[in-house]
Amino acid sequence: MAAESNEENNEIRGFALLINSILSPLNENKKFQEKFSKIDTRVLLNATNLNYAALIIIDHGFVRIESIPNKPKENLKKKKVGWNGFLEMDTQTFLAIAMSRISIPGMIKKWLSGKIKMRGIRKLLILLKVFKFLTS
Repeated sequence: MAAESNEENNEIRGFALLINSILSPLNENKKFQEKFSKIDTRVLLNATNLNYAALIIIDHGFVRIESIPNKPKENLKKKKVGWNGFLEMDTQTFLAIAMSRISIPGMIKKWLSGKIKMRGIRKLLILLKVFKFLTS
């Protein structure tokens, strides 16, 4: 019920609000729009220590964020949300990745140790390219 009412009023909450503030400037970046004009994907980012996950929708050069309550866990299922890529970790790790403070080998190390959960690796690589636009 909470997920439905959240979709109705389109209010972005919690972690999704943070991700939205980081990624929304890309919608005004012509180079980003050109490079991602053929990309249509949905990546779910779940910060395990917060109450809302962020669904990043890259739709032909434009980015949109939706917040999804991450409890119960069923709210994050692929069939319910429709994501192509899934990334789950704590907030500090997300921010380190977004600001390029963790390299791909560093991510792999955290993934092998179980601190990061990933599904849809190819779609996640697209997300890394999106974050690279923020630091270039």
